[in-house]
Parts: sequence; C-alpha cells; structure tokens
Amino acid sequence: MNNARFAQFIAAIAITALVWLTGAANAQQVAPADEIATRGVISDQIGAFVDGDHARAYSHAAPAIKRIFPTVDRFIAMVRNGYMPLYRPRDYDFGRNIKLNGEVYQEVIVTDEAGKQWQAVYTLRRQADGSWKVTGVKMEPYSGASA
Repeated sequence: MNNARFAQFIAAIAITALVWLTGAANAQQVAPADEIATRGVISDQIGAFVDGDHARAYSHAAPAIKRIFPTVDRFIAMVRNGYMPLYRPRDYDFGRNIKLNGEVYQEVIVTDEAGKQWQAVYTLRRQADGSWKVTGVKMEPYSGASA
C-alpha cells in the first residue's frame, strides 16, 4: 500500500470511529419511512449506473457533490475511478443504518463483478424539497460484520 493510500485508509478509520464514538449518544434509529426513502434513492442510483442512465444517477447527488462534480460526465468519471463496484455490481444488500445530525448513514454490502465484497457507507440528507440526496459514500473492502 503506498503512503497516500495508507493515509487515506487511516483517515477513513479515524472518521468512522469519530462518527460512531462521538455520535453514539446522539444517534437515532432511522424512521421506517426514511429508511424506505433512502434505500430507494440508493437502489435507484445503483440501478441507473447499471442501466447507463448517468443523468438519473447524477440526479441523486446532493448539491455539494454537484458543486464538486458540476457535470454528469465528471461525476461518472469519479464513480468509475473510485466506486466501480457500485457502478457495476454483481449484487448488493443493505446493512445497518443510523441517523446522526440529520444525516442517514446506510451500510451497503456490495459484491463486484469479480466476486469481491465491499462495504459502502452512504450518507444522505433530506433536502428543502423533502427529497433525500446522497452527500457522500465511503467504500472499503468488506471484512465481515462487526459485533
């Protein structure tokens, strides 16, 4: 693992630990309606990737993501470069979720085309119009369920 990749790995662990440790007291269960809605957004975005409907996939990105990737082509290039298992999954299943500081954190276990499993943690935030948009995705190789 090169130094940059190792630093990203350590940062991801630190962020995950911070969210889980400091947020544990403030974390809430996700309301059933919000769980259905957020999982629907994730499923539709993954389905759009698989269908090649890039505009539909991009429509699920939050405004902050769209500022970073202001065109569909730039967004899709980022997804292809960093999130290929989500772009071309063999299968995926939803795991745990929590709501913290207005965001839903939804775990998705993805199996890529080669059969390798990945853990993606989506963050979604309700927008002013009531819709849920993806604010970020953290993805690492899946090492199994934690206790």
